[in-house]
Amino acid sequence: MTSVPGLLANHIAARRLISRLLAIGTFAAGMSSTAIGETVVVYGATGNIGAKIVTEALDRGHEVIGVSRDPSRLTVTHPNFTAAQGDVNDLDSMLETIAGTDVVVLSVRGYGPNNLPEETTNNRSSLTFIEAAGRLGEEAPRAIHLGGGSTLNRNGELLLETRSAEEGTQQHGLAWGHWLTLQNYRASENVRWTVITPSGGYIPDGERTGTYRIGGDEVLVNREGRPGRISHLDFAMAVVDEIERGQAVGRRITVGY
Repeated sequence: MTSVPGLLANHIAARRLISRLLAIGTFAAGMSSTAIGETVVVYGATGNIGAKIVTEALDRGHEVIGVSRDPSRLTVTHPNFTAAQGDVNDLDSMLETIAGTDVVVLSVRGYGPNNLPEETTNNRSSLTFIEAAGRLGEEAPRAIHLGGGSTLNRNGELLLETRSAEEGTQQHGLAWGHWLTLQNYRASENVRWTVITPSGGYIPDGERTGTYRIGGDEVLVNREGRPGRISHLDFAMAVVDEIERGQAVGRRITVGY
């Protein structure tokens, strides 16, 4: 009897084969072939940003696997969407889910016991992915991990050092958990990763303008000298742009207006 993860893998492989055959057939007929989409795993697919990344990726023709501990919460109805049960902090679960895929998006949030940075979902999931990538070797997918803007610099000074969140609070743990996540990736070897952070927080109900700016470790500021916030929809667009272009592998970028 085939296991549920095995069925998922077979389903993905079959769909990708069909896509390739269709592309070959179109080319042979003398027509311009369409780009073959990536297979993208999204952890946090039911979240405010994760759900928008799922939609953006599907709209662009990618195969998307949304992962949740409770897949019944994944109500997307699209022929290229697969709901999967999984735990972003569990190595075996992640290996079963991401094997044979192209990109893993980690859009996760969680404070952990005692609000310790080490116990945040961001820190733990980054360590899980790094270990999974090591197990998979050259076949490992890329990771795109959504980071926190407090890990950026402002005029060369780390924002985390200038903020007064008290140790032991959720805000302190979450912010420094993002910092640990970034350092985990930077210290990793033979792992293809990108950390994407907003420059000045999010505009949850903002429109999809179709524009944004990209920076590095320094906060992007607008004409008024304030951090350039960004809508969830444009941030999702930036994430899928990086999925398709792979221009920031091995580094952190920030996006904002």
